[in-house]
Order: sequence, then structure tokens, then C-alpha cells
Amino acid sequence: MPPKANVYTSNFKTKAMRRVAARRAKAKAKQQEDLVLDKAITWAEDGHTALAKLNTALRQRVYIDKEHTKPEAAKPSILQSSKNWGYALQSTVKGWARKVSQDNTHVTFAKQALIQAFNKNDAPVMASLDSGADNHYISEKDRKKLNLPILKKSSRRVGVANGGISKGVNVTQLPFKQLSATAVKADTFNDFPDSLISVGQLADDDTVSIFSKDGVSVHKEEDVLITVNNEPILIGVRDEQGRYRIPLQQHKGQWKPRLASKKARQTLRQANSVYDLPSTEQAIKWMHAVCGYPVKTTWLKAIKAGNYIGWPLITFKNVSKYYPETIETPKGHLNQARKNVRSTKPKPFITTSSTQLQGKKVQDIHTQVYEVRDTVFTDQTGQFPTQARSGNKYIMVMVDIDSSGILVEPIKSRKDAELHRAYTSLMTRLNRAGIFPKKHVLARFLKQ
Repeated sequence: MPPKANVYTSNFKTKAMRRVAARRAKAKAKQQEDLVLDKAITWAEDGHTALAKLNTALRQRVYIDKEHTKPEAAKPSILQSSKNWGYALQSTVKGWARKVSQDNTHVTFAKQALIQAFNKNDAPVMASLDSGADNHYISEKDRKKLNLPILKKSSRRVGVANGGISKGVNVTQLPFKQLSATAVKADTFNDFPDSLISVGQLADDDTVSIFSKDGVSVHKEEDVLITVNNEPILIGVRDEQGRYRIPLQQHKGQWKPRLASKKARQTLRQANSVYDLPSTEQAIKWMHAVCGYPVKTTWLKAIKAGNYIGWPLITFKNVSKYYPETIETPKGHLNQARKNVRSTKPKPFITTSSTQLQGKKVQDIHTQVYEVRDTVFTDQTGQFPTQARSGNKYIMVMVDIDSSGILVEPIKSRKDAELHRAYTSLMTRLNRAGIFPKKHVLARFLKQ
């Protein structure tokens, strides 16, 4: 046999193995000790029980034997049995008579006892009716508890009061049959502790919400008639994002907001708000094109001076971080002409006799007259970064040459049916003004 190889074991591993072996030996000794104690206790209890059974003078033994030898209770007499039988017969006859006459004035008891236990999971799922939310935002745990359907994955991102951003999980549908499909559509979030029902989204479905100190109720607009005796105490408006706002200061009988500082104006519209957040980088790139591709230093200087207050997402921090490097910006600032484009030396004037031009075509000018009367031109804009509350994303523009009129019509998509509807609406407006175009020129880019 070959000799065994020497196996080296570290001191740390050896000590650890010794500690494990010691713990196992200690546990086994304790187990054996407990077994011996249990046997001794059982033997002692059995002995005490046998001695107690042999001692007939114990008080407990005397009481038990007395109860076992007690005579049975005496049976009722014949007279008492007859009375009991008469009482039972009388109760039976009354019960049948009550059933025949259908008299339900008396209390009846169920044949079997019913036990109703309260389960805290059966409590109704509550949601907050919020006028500061522009859409319905439901907690994901509430959706699972109500077993609401999942229509699709949600791509919504919302900003909350603490300045963070929450990402939507699913798009679901609320179980309100009286509302339209648009009014019951909601987004779910994992980090929302409570569900929010948007007052604005309900109002867009032609509903009226009535709040009081005891509760709130939602009605169809045609079912509500509100009458007041005096002027209102407070009057507010609804902004572009669907939130309701009330001015905080009154001047000369009219409610007007107090002028805020430059810092407050930047954060005023972000307090306690929940609204859609597009991609900040794409939004800054689009706004850069809207402003005419300004230089970064000039744009930041204008933002710092407060000239872009109210523009969405245009802040000094966002522009400094996401300023796009485009080709249009340097091209728009090339003020110097290139070299050798044209000669700067004057050319001598050449005079030519008309008799020499017969039978020759030298520097001829060909013209063609294009009739633009009774003509309209149409084109569609690209998709706007923010969708309107009405669902519109594009605009169809129509230009009439004769009247120099420019008409626009918002559209929800660039599908054939939606484009036909917008075109019909614009042509109807022209016809009402007495304009009947005969030619329609479309844009160069047609939908495939």
C-alpha cells in the first residue's frame, strides 16, 4: 500500500472542531440527565397516587364516594306530568296558528345557532378623494386586495410632496360602473401607502363633487342644481395640470395672488403636487429647440434673471446638466462669410445689340405663372411632449391664400379617421366665412 500523505490542519480549524465536539457532548449529557429526572418524577407520582387510593379517610375521597352513591332525582307525579303535557300542547297549537295567520310580530329563533366572527381583512378599502392629484393613483396592495384587473404596464412617473419620484407599476380600472372608461382608469404604485381618487379626473367626466363636514358625494352634472343666497366666500380656478387653486389675498373685492419672491416662484407650483414628469433630458432638448437653439451661457443668464419662470422643467440646474450639443446652435451663429465664395472685383458692363441676338439663346429667362387662388395648404405638427387633458397630442394647421387666414385644429392622433375629422372641421369654418377652396396642397411627408 502506498504511504498516507500528511494532511496539514490549521490551528484555527482544530480549535473550532474541538469547540463543536465539546458543545455536542454537553448537549448529550444534558439530554441524558433530563431523561433520568423524568423517570424519577413519574415513579414518585405513581407511588403517591397508589397510596391516595388506599386511604379512605381523605376528604376528597369521601366527597367523591358520596356523589357516586347519591340516589336519583324523584320523577314528577301524574298530576304534574299532565300539566306539563298540556303546556306543551298549548305552545304547539299557538305556533301552528301563528304560521297559518302569517303573524310575524313575535320573535322567532333560528333552528341552528349562527356565529359571525369579525375579520379585519373584510374591512372596506378606503381611498382619499384628492383635488391635488391630476389622475387616480392606487396603491398596489389595494389593487391586489380588490382583485382589480391589470390592463397594461404603467409608464407613468409622478412627483410627490417630499420631492421624490414614484414609478407606476400597472394600469388598472376602478369598479365604478356609472363612470366612463376614461374616468375609471388608474395607475398603481408600490410606494403609495394610501390610494388617491382625483377630483379633476371625475370632473372631466361631467360629474360634481359635493364636500361637507360629514362626508362627500359625487353626482352627475345634469342631476345637480345648486342655488346660493349670497356671494361665495372663496373662488378658485383650475390650472393646466388639472389642480384647483385659490388665491390667498384679496384686493378691492377681487381675489388676487400675492406676488412671490423669485425663489418662491420657482417652488410654488411644486408644493403638494402630483403630476406627470417626462424625461428631463428630452424635455430640455425640446425646449432648447423651441427657444431657437440659444448658446448655453446666454440661456443660463436669461434663466438666472427670471425670464423663464413658468416654463416647465427649465431651471438653472436642469439646463446646466442636460444642455444639448446641437448642430443648429453653431450654424445659427456663423456671422462671417466664407472665403472665395464670390469675387469682390467689379466686372465691366457688357453692352449687346439686339440685332445680334437673333437665332441665339443666351441668358434666357423662362417664367411660369402658378395660380394660387382658391388654394389651401395643410400640415401636421409633431407630437407635443405633454398630452392635454382632452387627449390631444398634435395640431393640424391650415393656411388659406386668399384670406391669409391660418386655422388650427387639435387632434389626438395621426390616424386617417382623426385627420379626416380635423380637415372637415377646418373646411367647415372656411365655408362659414364664404371661402370655398378648389385646390388642397398637402405636406411633403405623407403617412405610410
